[in-house]
Amino acid sequence: MKTNDIHLCAYPKSGVTYLSFLLAAARLRYNKLAMTPTFYNIDYLVIDTHKMQGRVPGEIWHDGLGNFLKTHNPYFPVPNAVFLLRNPFDTLKSFYFFRKQLGSTDTPESFLAGPEGISGWLNHLKTWINDNKLASLSLFMVEYERLIASPASELRCLLRQLGFDLSEDIIDYAVESANIENMRRLEEEFAAHNPVYRRFNLEFVRKGSSRQIAEFGENLRPFIEGKTAAAYEFARRSIGY
Repeated sequence: MKTNDIHLCAYPKSGVTYLSFLLAAARLRYNKLAMTPTFYNIDYLVIDTHKMQGRVPGEIWHDGLGNFLKTHNPYFPVPNAVFLLRNPFDTLKSFYFFRKQLGSTDTPESFLAGPEGISGWLNHLKTWINDNKLASLSLFMVEYERLIASPASELRCLLRQLGFDLSEDIIDYAVESANIENMRRLEEEFAAHNPVYRRFNLEFVRKGSSRQIAEFGENLRPFIEGKTAAAYEFARRSIGY
């Protein structure tokens, strides 16, 4: 880890792939590199620390910043972090769907009661945000719902704090690159040529406006929100949301 590396910290299925596409596209265009983010290259443009564990990162940037490093881990000592917060109901629903694609036979109830369910989400949030007393940590929190609603302004605000006051053209290019229709098309192309990905029928980009899972319905929302609302709202209030 270098002193100018930036860790992107998010619980699984919080929208970090979308944030990664935004950041990678903006940075590639700023660095005048003739690449665009895809589902094939995104894990080394924004380094997936779980997938790339034990490997030396490639050096492709020349803008003065280190690497973007994605992690789903609870807090561990890092000098610079961006924390992505998404509402717990949608996060856990999407994570349940992803685990099911990988072969999990958990029911929604057993998943929510397990270590990767409600308790895992709460522990992740509390260690990075709510119980964190390390004022020396360079920390920037992004709310996924605001990022989706206003990607240009939220991205611009984050990049300014990282030291980049980018042109409107670059911001617009990044937003278009991370457009859900473009990401869906790129994922479909990737799946068509990756037999392993296709075998699991993985789907990072939802097909409709929201993820529909018959057994994980709105009836579970009161239970999930009852367990998570206090921590979630504390985190949102801490940055004025």
